[in-house]
Amino acid sequence: MSVRNGWLIAAALGVLSAGCATTPRPTAEITRARTLIEQAEKAGAQQYAAVELDQARNKLRLADAANNERKNEEARARANEAAADAELAMARTNSGEAKKSADEVQNSTDTLRREAERNEANQAATLPAPAPAPEPTPTPK
Repeated sequence: MSVRNGWLIAAALGVLSAGCATTPRPTAEITRARTLIEQAEKAGAQQYAAVELDQARNKLRLADAANNERKNEEARARANEAAADAELAMARTNSGEAKKSADEVQNSTDTLRREAERNEANQAATLPAPAPAPEPTPTPK
């Protein structure tokens, strides 16, 4: 083998090894984003965080497209952004649900308070007036 052939083989091996050294596919990141979006949807994010949920879906689509084109870093970045948007949607959904529950408790408390006041007023109206206190009897001196 000549020196020239040796250099060609070394160059070819260098090119092949450089191709193998690319970043790994972002399968885990895309799966995580997809799972978080599904969880947010099931939790009712469409009602409380529609914008964030739509952003997460769009970024997941971008991540899938970049992944199909083997643009691994771009796909990973979009998948992580989609996951963050899905987590934000979930947080806003949890907050919305908590506020809804707190409002229901407040409404129940207000209803009970009004009912108690009404019962108190009805009792006062139906009870006879208290008898006047008896006059003190004079004591003999």
